[in-house]
Amino acid sequence: MNHLSSYQSFLDVLKHWMPYYLVAMVAAEAVYQVIRFKRAYTKETWVNLTTGITSIIIQSVIKTLFFTGLYPYIYEHRIWNLELNGYTFLLGFFMYTFIQFGTHYLYHKVRLLWCLHEVHHSAVKMDATTGLRTSIFDIVSLDILYILIPLSGVHPIVYFILYSLNKIWGTFIHFNEKIVSRIPILEHVLVTPGIHHIHHASNTLYLDKNYGEVIPWYDKLFGTYASQTEAPVYGTSLVKEEIGFWEAQLHEFRSLQKDVKNANGIGNKIKYFFMPPGWHPGDITGTASYIQKKYLESLAQKKSIGD
Repeated sequence: MNHLSSYQSFLDVLKHWMPYYLVAMVAAEAVYQVIRFKRAYTKETWVNLTTGITSIIIQSVIKTLFFTGLYPYIYEHRIWNLELNGYTFLLGFFMYTFIQFGTHYLYHKVRLLWCLHEVHHSAVKMDATTGLRTSIFDIVSLDILYILIPLSGVHPIVYFILYSLNKIWGTFIHFNEKIVSRIPILEHVLVTPGIHHIHHASNTLYLDKNYGEVIPWYDKLFGTYASQTEAPVYGTSLVKEEIGFWEAQLHEFRSLQKDVKNANGIGNKIKYFFMPPGWHPGDITGTASYIQKKYLESLAQKKSIGD
């Protein structure tokens, strides 16, 4: 059996069992929470499930048609000819995880993209269903950047395997912190639930931290990594309680529409789409980076006075 056949067989297994795995993970966590904590699923959980099912129906069809047709075409016009083996799979892995890190960063730093991504962050509780909570309007967006993988000469099947594995791991890292959080040894090489819980937290110290979904190395390299020093508070600066399906999908777009409508000049109107959330013309005090900077400065000042 050649390398392509081996990878195809592995992908076929992933595609067959992934739906069962996702359902089993969600169900197992639900049963455990009911038995251990006497906690039944809430309104938010049903919003998560509804959102996930809707997104799967919409995105799976469009993305499947788009990427299964585009990636092989891009690969046929690749820049380099690379043999499909363990080395190119490793190259594809690092390309995939770096693109994931970079696109995730942009989702937090570009207002229009944040309108899509904030749906995921508007959950005020953390469990496996939170991983299903995505924007139904985020059809392709920055996923288009993954074409760099087949363009570089890495066979597209590598992308599809990594995408599937990422979805599987992504369910696990959203598990409730009372069930699983820190995994001390593993968290040096992989993103664990505890690391990802910090990313979902609205605590000032944790804003825009831990973008990685598979490995934490890029966060550590670029200074966006944070370890837990206080209990995470989920939600966003504007969402502190459970909200409904359409509210979750649309409220950030409504906020953007209001800011654009009230902005003076076409330049400021356009900037609202691309500047970070919290930015206003001539005012950056509402952005996550500024809020965190001032908070850290105040902590440092208090520490120096205490010393």
